[in-house]
Amino acid sequence: TKYGVSAEELVRVNQGQLVWSWFMAALVLARQWAQSLTGTRAMMETGPAGSSQPLPGGPALPPVPILPGPPSAPAQLEPGFISFFSGLVARIKSNEDYDVTDGQLLGIEGAEMPVPSGPTTTPQVTGEITSSGEPELTCKKGVFQGYTVWLTRPSQPRKQIGFSSSRHFLVGEPLPAAGTAEIWIFEVQYRYQNEPFGQVSQQLSLTVRG
Repeated sequence: TKYGVSAEELVRVNQGQLVWSWFMAALVLARQWAQSLTGTRAMMETGPAGSSQPLPGGPALPPVPILPGPPSAPAQLEPGFISFFSGLVARIKSNEDYDVTDGQLLGIEGAEMPVPSGPTTTPQVTGEITSSGEPELTCKKGVFQGYTVWLTRPSQPRKQIGFSSSRHFLVGEPLPAAGTAEIWIFEVQYRYQNEPFGQVSQQLSLTVRG
């Protein structure tokens, strides 16, 4: 009531929890069945000669969970449930009366992330060339907002080409002329609380072809 969660939304959350738990249990049994299936198949390759046997049946899955009534009914999978649930959590947390203690009781407060410290913090960046020929950088985000990216191309000054708020950053710069190759040099630096944080990474060189 405090956060305006409707009875219908509560039913959807309850059903989503039951269905998710069913899948977790079913996956364990399915993996065990797959392992036993592989072992049974190996009898054709390494087993001693013997009489024919029936093929194994499918895995014994857990019973379908039941939503309490009235009326009670089998729980069903709701496509897009995670998006709905994420939106519900965001709505609760944005409520002007939100209390972190409530969030802890509801299980929507994650573990507290430590504040980064030390001016020597240096991001580690790697990269590869995608199938389209564009470089893609990868850098662990951690507790930071993301990282700023700089590029130096042959005969061009170093320039800032973007900011990534996710682990990966696809470089959208124009490729070299067809049939030619260039060595592109990348550097990144973390951002925290809207300010640059720590040191600039070591240079990463990638050969980019046109």
